[in-house]
Amino acid sequence: MRVGDSIQVHQACGLLAQVQAIQRFNAEAGLCFARIGFTGKQATLVVEHPNHPPLHLKVEYDISCEALRALLTARGLPARPEPADYDYTVMTPRPHGPGLIRHGYALHELCDTSAWTDYHLAQPWQGELTDIVYEPDSTDLLMRLDGMPWRVRVRLSVRHAGDLVGAAYNVVDRIGNLLEKPSAEQREQMCHGEVLT
Repeated sequence: MRVGDSIQVHQACGLLAQVQAIQRFNAEAGLCFARIGFTGKQATLVVEHPNHPPLHLKVEYDISCEALRALLTARGLPARPEPADYDYTVMTPRPHGPGLIRHGYALHELCDTSAWTDYHLAQPWQGELTDIVYEPDSTDLLMRLDGMPWRVRVRLSVRHAGDLVGAAYNVVDRIGNLLEKPSAEQREQMCHGEVLT
């Protein structure tokens, strides 16, 4: 997803909106969108569950929630729909709640298109979001920045509330801060190909 490109942002965030809904409603069953890739004409998804081998999918960016859920259930994965009485209110999960539930909330926050377009206009950097990866304690965004030989890994802790609310804006700001004032540790990481922020 090219940050700042309205068409690509809306496509990627549209897919992310479907993924986050399935993740949030199925986290307690152990379902995990472990990797979401945005670099091809189709998105790539790696879906994990404790009772199944990892499932690798290529999907269109405009896939509906129902179609994505059907792909998962056809392969034996639990992917229940939202409850009939769901009112579309999204609650911030507890800071020390289950990581998969907080991962779903992080994905919900990351599909805010205005952060990746309008808000990004004030930033001095250009680049693309290539992947979102779930780690046991974090939701990580992998970014490639124009003119930089290294990539950036923006880590959103699924253990600290402050990292998740407004996460897309937080990511945009953190990359700007990295370029403006990298720490000594980050300067060292630049020599090794990946910088953590």
